[in-house]
Amino acid sequence: MIVLKAALFLFLLFLALVFAYYNLQEVEIRFFKYSLKLPLFLSILLSFVIGFLVAYLSSELRYVGARRYGDRLKKALRKLWTGRYAGAESELVKVLDEEETVPIYVEVLSHLEKEPSLYLQRYGLGIVETTLAKKIFKSDRERAKNLLEKALGKNWENLEARRMLRSIYFLEGDYEKGLDLQRSLVQDSEKQLRDVEKRVLASMLAEARGEEALQEVEKLPLTPSSLALLIRAKDPKGRKKYVSKMFDLGLQNEVVLILTERNGLSPELMEAVEERRDRVSTVVLAFLYMSLGMRDRLEDLKDNLPQPIRTLIVKGVEEGECLKLWECSSCGKEHARYTPVCGNCLSWNKLRTKGGS
Repeated sequence: MIVLKAALFLFLLFLALVFAYYNLQEVEIRFFKYSLKLPLFLSILLSFVIGFLVAYLSSELRYVGARRYGDRLKKALRKLWTGRYAGAESELVKVLDEEETVPIYVEVLSHLEKEPSLYLQRYGLGIVETTLAKKIFKSDRERAKNLLEKALGKNWENLEARRMLRSIYFLEGDYEKGLDLQRSLVQDSEKQLRDVEKRVLASMLAEARGEEALQEVEKLPLTPSSLALLIRAKDPKGRKKYVSKMFDLGLQNEVVLILTERNGLSPELMEAVEERRDRVSTVVLAFLYMSLGMRDRLEDLKDNLPQPIRTLIVKGVEEGECLKLWECSSCGKEHARYTPVCGNCLSWNKLRTKGGS
């Protein structure tokens, strides 16, 4: 390899010398009142060197700015993750011209119990509006919605803003707007997240359109909401198919409880539950039997039930309206009724059955 490099160098040197030999005639270079005579090969070499230096120096200047920005951001992150929040704030203030740093800045201020004061017109990617919406959506959903709509007005490619906004639309009952956003998310999301977005679409369709959306729901990945719809709405043969899939996916507790809450129980479902009773939570079974008035079945379960459910058995199912049988696996928020989106953290399809409280 060294021999080849040396040979290549000698060859190029030979070509350079030949070029110089054939271009010894002088040329005159003029600049305002000044002039200079140089051999042609030397003037060409000089212009090449000057061009290289200009390109190198300009790129070096850009690199210096990027390195300074990177160093400040690195210092800020180090201080943030080691609990030195005031130091992190002072570093981040220097780089707030870059919109991508604003979410970190807001995070730091939250640790210092400060509210961010930001000029939204300064930024154009919608990141700032999305960050502020995340911070306030629990306390002021309307303002969060307005911020997200502004974020998308600036930058439609902001998928995080779309995800939050579709969830808020759904919670407010504005299903058509939510569905429009969700269809765009299915199309535009990264390949690794496309199935996740399809599950959200399936749940939205099942909850918003019901049996009108059966054909589309059947083509999408199954979720507790879509399975509950398909089991309730299909013919007996179709119901058996989806009841079986419910067990295959491990969603039997969620689907049975949803159908119990919504009075959607079917003979096929009850038969499957009785056959595979050992795979259904005792709490779900108790709620199911209470809804159907099957007191003898309840007695068999009584000793294995948590205290809130035992109390409910004594008082009657009407007292169970405030019983929280659902818990979001993302944030831990408890819910009394099933919903595909958690209003506390905006996660989709994360509610799971629990013991009741």
